[in-house]
Amino acid sequence: MAPCLVEHVVADAGAFLKKAPLQEIGKNIYTLKDVVEEIRDKPTRRSLAFLPYELKFKDPLPEHIRTGTTAL
Repeated sequence: MAPCLVEHVVADAGAFLKKAPLQEIGKNIYTLKDVVEEIRDKPTRRSLAFLPYELKFKDPLPEHIRTGTTAL
């Protein structure tokens, strides 16, 4: 039985540092250029050059960014 993939996955630096198999989770993998730039260790940077999927870069729209703290 083939795995059920979600349509879109947004990856942070932790996903790349842990070498998460994102292609097994979703069809479209997105991140920010800032996320990739914050990865400093050579093995992880090297692995980003040879991902088994296309990494798509997107910037969030300003109205989708919340700053500051909110009370829960």
